Amino acid sequence: MNLVKFKRNNDNSSFHIIFDDGFEADLSAHFLRTHCPCAVCSGEEVLLHKYVSQNQMPLKQSSFELQKAEIVGNYAIQLFWKDGHNTGLYNWDYLKELALECTNCKS
Repeated sequence: MNLVKFKRNNDNSSFHIIFDDGFEADLSAHFLRTHCPCAVCSGEEVLLHKYVSQNQMPLKQSSFELQKAEIVGNYAIQLFWKDGHNTGLYNWDYLKELALECTNCKS
């Protein structure tokens, strides 16, 4: 499964994704940012212990404004947010999982 399209919608705050298996969905910038998979936002697991970052910065308006997106290899997309955050890699399985979980993401 590969992502074939990641396009900003006309509302400028959500994105349309399409995978090569025909799956399509819309995801809001807010939903994507609040589900960032990086260690700072989501914590990390080391030797079966879950660590949650104590250095999380509060999210502000610019935290939900996407500046650019880049494909990483054949497995993920890296999102670059206006507040400078860019360490989350959304692999294809996680992105599709978010899309399936998301309800009414465009609002």
